[in-house]
Amino acid sequence: MDEARVYRKTAAGQIEVAARSGSLSLATRRVLILVDGKRSVAELAPLLPGEIGSAIDMLVEKGYIEPAGSVDAAPVAPAAPAASATVSPAPRTLSDVSDPSRFMSIDEAKRRAVRELTDRLGPGAEYIALKIEQCRGVDELRACLHDAERVLVNTLGERAAQEFRLALRRR
Repeated sequence: MDEARVYRKTAAGQIEVAARSGSLSLATRRVLILVDGKRSVAELAPLLPGEIGSAIDMLVEKGYIEPAGSVDAAPVAPAAPAASATVSPAPRTLSDVSDPSRFMSIDEAKRRAVRELTDRLGPGAEYIALKIEQCRGVDELRACLHDAERVLVNTLGERAAQEFRLALRRR
């Protein structure tokens, strides 16, 4: 396995992250969650305990991930935003940042929040990431994002929580 290679989730991988079918071990699921099409295997390795090579190989074999340069699998089109889930292109104040669903679809907001949390907390983000993925509405997502901010404050400090809020704001 090439440690410099970058992988991305396929449509099947995105569905597996959302559906949590139970067909993957916890360690392999963590690898799948962290694969983002930007970081190489070498960059992901420090975020995960143990050897990730076998997990990467299994995810490729099952069709959940592919090399980022591949064009074999069509990307999943983002869900159409609900009318209530899109209001403006950018928040007006910092407090609006904690509600990314105000300026992007709720599915996009959940994906971005999970990605930002796993970037900061690695496997420690699993619990809150699962809660975010299960959110069905804006109010539920807002509550989970506040929980995520509290986790960041308690583990990494206020600055990390502020950076998280700002990251959710970026388009």
